[in-house]
Amino acid sequence: MIEETLVMYGGGAEGAARRMLPKLPDGCFAPVDLDALGEAAGRGLRQVVLVAGMADQAAIVGPVLGEITAAMAGGAAGGDALAAEVAAADAAADPERAYALWESAGRLGPCGRELCRRTAGELERRAGSVAAQVVLVDAAGERMVGMFGRMAR
Repeated sequence: MIEETLVMYGGGAEGAARRMLPKLPDGCFAPVDLDALGEAAGRGLRQVVLVAGMADQAAIVGPVLGEITAAMAGGAAGGDALAAEVAAADAAADPERAYALWESAGRLGPCGRELCRRTAGELERRAGSVAAQVVLVDAAGERMVGMFGRMAR
């Protein structure tokens, strides 16, 4: 199944992607390219793994970081204010600021997982019958902070 897997990595995350999947050959790894994903899906790709930071994932799913924050902050104290701040950072195309806000508010885990879930859904939508796994890494591309995904059958 190795040849049926594509591992896309975002800026600064190539090393993390290769460390997470060390048994895959070099030909399975490529920078994020949604056009290439569609082409690979047409050639029998069964699984895509994306290892990327906040900026790359936000570019895939669009401006939903404030919405994610509102959903994941629930009725927590300061949740509405946090969601508004994150939405403003998202509107200003500053996903790293949104990341910092999630982290300082103690919401990085649930918000990061939800971002990964939405990113995986978008990758699956674009690629058709391909299973997607998404890993969110920190800005240095070293630490995994969230993940979501399905395995290929």
